[in-house]
Amino acid sequence: MSDRAATGRHILVLNRFDRSVGCDYTAYIDHGTDRVAYLCSAAGADGVDAAAAETVAVVDDLADRPAVAELARGIVDRHGPLDQVVALFERDLEVAADLRELLGVPGPRPDDVARVRDKVTMKQLVAAAGLRVPRFVDADDPGQVRRFAAEVGFPVVLKPRDGSGSQGICLVNSPASLEETLADPLPNHVCEEYVSGPMYQVDGVIQDGRVRVLRAFRLLNTCLDYALGDSFGSVAADDPELERRLTGYSEVALTALGVRSSVFHLEVFAVDPTGPGEYDGLVFLEVAARAGGAELPHIWRDVYGLDLLEVATRLTLGESPDLTPPDPAGEAGGYLLIPEPPVRPCRVLSTRSLLAEVPEMYAEVLPEVGAILNGTGGAKETGGRYRFRAGSGRRIEEAIGRVLAEYRLDWEPVEDRPVARVAGRAQSVARP
Repeated sequence: MSDRAATGRHILVLNRFDRSVGCDYTAYIDHGTDRVAYLCSAAGADGVDAAAAETVAVVDDLADRPAVAELARGIVDRHGPLDQVVALFERDLEVAADLRELLGVPGPRPDDVARVRDKVTMKQLVAAAGLRVPRFVDADDPGQVRRFAAEVGFPVVLKPRDGSGSQGICLVNSPASLEETLADPLPNHVCEEYVSGPMYQVDGVIQDGRVRVLRAFRLLNTCLDYALGDSFGSVAADDPELERRLTGYSEVALTALGVRSSVFHLEVFAVDPTGPGEYDGLVFLEVAARAGGAELPHIWRDVYGLDLLEVATRLTLGESPDLTPPDPAGEAGGYLLIPEPPVRPCRVLSTRSLLAEVPEMYAEVLPEVGAILNGTGGAKETGGRYRFRAGSGRRIEEAIGRVLAEYRLDWEPVEDRPVARVAGRAQSVARP
């Protein structure tokens, strides 16, 4: 047995991030001291340093739990028992919990992860802690959904109980639309009332039950709007008092869910206050025990100097990362996503770079000319991704408006016969 094997930890990392995410496990974990095995998707295999790894195993689908379990057992058989299992992507948290239970590894178990993955369990626990949540009902019974919609009024929202990134969400605006939606079974879904008001993404770090780092970003449109084909923007909130309130609010919500040390991504509505309490006017939507997605990991590294993926890794390994809270009155960050054209698949004919024209924009990712967009890329494969930094969120919002006004992507549907050139433009972000 090598000295490394005798003194270091044996760590299994589940990874689906490619290099574009900027997740650098060799910077997060000392591969010279610890033995690090990777179990990856095909894209994730490109995002790890195979030369530094003990081994890299690739699976077609990291959500295929039997296949993942078989590969993990093989790693244990060949290289010995595991000390830790690390997963940073939301859906992989459940797989990691299953592996810990299967292989006798310390860390969160399936019941622990369910509290931050199952939206019914999550809202029940948060409501029991005294925080306001949208009214909701299990959607397995169509009759129950009809009665609920009649009680709260339209629109209502139907979503998977364990969904993420607005995948599978339906906004139902009328009884007729509801009947059409209920024509097919909706297993493992929840029906919620629609909440109107400014919505915030809140990223932070809780350690030993205390929120150490937090920054709130006000949404210009919602993830649901983006899923329905509109642009999506997010800018840092210019409101230190709101962030102070959200710090305590996040501690209450995460404590209710049993989360003591983790990176988190909270989504909350700020509606008109209804009473004298500290958290009146805040309506909990959901929270995840992982870093925010889309451009947020980049914004946190570039603008706030903190790699939340590194923090998440170190907290999973039981370490105490260095944390410097960002100054709410300091530099602000923000981003914009423009969806793929409405007809897909389509071929990109031309794009227009705006990087030199908008001073507040510091990064721009456009699809390559000739690329085929097929509607499966989510927040990564888009019609355009933009990152901003400035002295205030207000300036970033103005810069986003300039990008939307000047954005251009020309495309053509992919068909068997030639078609005419079609121009695609961004839709305007609607201010809450």
